[in-house]
Amino acid sequence: MRISFPLAVVLLCTACPSATPDPDPTPAEQPSFCAEHGFGREVAFDTTGPFGTHRQELADDFWVPVRGAWEPAETWDFDRNWTGCESFVFIPDTIPVSAVDATSLWEADLDALVATSVPNAHYFFVSRRNQSNADANLAAMEQRVADLLASFDEDDAAWWSARLHVVASRSADLGGWVGSVLEGVGRSGFTIDRAQRIRGLGSLADVERYDASLEGWKWTGNLAYAAYEPVFYDMEAARQDRLDSIDATVVPLWAGETLGGGIDGTYTLPPAAELATFDTLELDVSMRCPDDTVPEAGNCGAWDYLAYLYVRGEPDEWIEIGRFITTYHREARWVVDVTPMLAHLLAGGDTEFRWDGGGQATKTWVSLRLSNQGKGVYPRTMVRLFDGGMSGQTLDVPIPATARKVELWAYLTGHGQGGDTGCAEFCNHRHNFTVGDAVYLRDHPSVGDPLGCVAEIADQMTPNQWGTWWFGRGGWCPGQHVEPFVVDVTADAPAGQTTTVGYDRLPLQGTDTDGGGNIRLASWLAIYE
Repeated sequence: MRISFPLAVVLLCTACPSATPDPDPTPAEQPSFCAEHGFGREVAFDTTGPFGTHRQELADDFWVPVRGAWEPAETWDFDRNWTGCESFVFIPDTIPVSAVDATSLWEADLDALVATSVPNAHYFFVSRRNQSNADANLAAMEQRVADLLASFDEDDAAWWSARLHVVASRSADLGGWVGSVLEGVGRSGFTIDRAQRIRGLGSLADVERYDASLEGWKWTGNLAYAAYEPVFYDMEAARQDRLDSIDATVVPLWAGETLGGGIDGTYTLPPAAELATFDTLELDVSMRCPDDTVPEAGNCGAWDYLAYLYVRGEPDEWIEIGRFITTYHREARWVVDVTPMLAHLLAGGDTEFRWDGGGQATKTWVSLRLSNQGKGVYPRTMVRLFDGGMSGQTLDVPIPATARKVELWAYLTGHGQGGDTGCAEFCNHRHNFTVGDAVYLRDHPSVGDPLGCVAEIADQMTPNQWGTWWFGRGGWCPGQHVEPFVVDVTADAPAGQTTTVGYDRLPLQGTDTDGGGNIRLASWLAIYE
C-alpha cells in the first residue's frame, strides 16, 4: 500500500514587473487531514466529557511513553494526534497463540497486520508482563517494527512510523485511565473508535489456522486479525454519516433494557396521515453485554441465535418485520432498511411490538427510523405469501390498479446441520420463486467459503467474535442482520391484474428433501403506490 502526500511548492517573486499586490490577500483554505486522504466523516475531539473507562464511554485524553527511533517524541499525546477520522487499537503481549501455546501474538504477523489494516489506524503494543519479561518483549517488538519500516518505501515508512507505537512502560506502570483499562476490562486488549468511544478487542483466532490436535477450540491466533476492528469502525463512520444526512423521525421502542427472550410493548407511532408521507423505514438495533465492567467474552451471549422484531397484526398474529443473528460474545449494532414493512404500520397511534432476542440476557436498543428520501413511491400493502419452506405453494394475488411498483420480499435462512453437508446452515440451499412467467432463484454460493462472513464486515457484520464467525452460511452470518431477498417484479405483476406467485424449494444437498435442514422462510409481495 502506498500513501500519497501532495508536494506543496511555493514560488516567491519580489521584483516581478507585472506583479500586482493583492490589497487583501485571502489564503486558500487547506483541506483537513481527513479530507486530504479521503477518510470521510470527521469528529472533533471532545474535551468536556463525561469520560469513562467502560465500553461505549468517551475516551479522555491520555499520554503514553513510546520507544523507537522512528517516533517523533518520547510521549504520545492522544489529543494532539487526534485527526477525527482514525481509530486506535491497544494490543497487550499477553494474548497467546492458543490455549496450549503461550507464545505472544506479538512474535509474528506484524507485516500481515499492516497489510490487512486500513491506513487510518494506530496500533499500540503494551506489555502486561513483569518488568524483566516486559523489557525483553518491548525490545523485541521495537526491533520488529524497525525491520518492517525498513522494508517499506519512503512514503509508507513515514506513514506507518507514526502509527505503530511500542509503549515504553508496561501497563501496570502507565497510570491514568489507559493503564486502568489494560489491567481491567481491557486486559485482553481494547480499542478506541472514530467517535472517541472505548470499545473491545475481540478474538484474534484465524479461520485458516486450524489445528486438529488442539482440544476444544482448534483455531490459533493471528495478530493481523486486530486490523478488522478499524475496518469495522470505518463502516460505522460511513453509516453515521448517512444517518446524519437524513431528516428522520425516530420512534424508540426499547432503550437499553436487559432483555432475554420475547418481550412485548406498546408504543405510539405518528398519526396515520403523517405515516403516509414516509417512503422509508429502517430498524436501528443495538445489542450489548449486560455488564460494562468486564470483557465481552463470557458476558455477551455465547451463541448465534435468531433474533426477531414483530408487530401485532390480527389479534393472534405477529408479523415478522426484522430478522437478525446474535453474535458470539460481542456487542453489535445494525441499521437495516425494511421499507415495505411500513405498510404494516400505517394505522399509526398505539401499536404493539414484540422483540425476541434469542433468550440470552442482552442490553437492547430498538428504534424505528421513518423518513422521506424522495423515492416517489410509498409502501401501501404487504401480501403474505409463503412460510416454512414447503415446496409446491402457489397464490393468486390481485394487484391494485393504483400500484406503481411491486417487489418480491423474503427473509430466507437455513439452519440445522442435517445430512452429509450440514444442511441447511452449511449447504447451498436453493429456492425458486415464480411471479407470473418469471422465475427468480435464491441461492447461497458463499456457503463453504471460510472467509464468507469476513467479507461482510463492510455490511455491519461484527468481526472477531469468540466463535466460528468467519464461515459463509446459508443466508446469514453470526452477528449480522439478515439481508432480505428483494426482487423488483413490477413488470411481472401488472397493475390491475391478478398475478400467480409460486414457490419451490429445490432438493437440499446431501439430505432428504423433507427430513434435512431447517428453512426459515417468510415472504411477501410488497405493493407501492
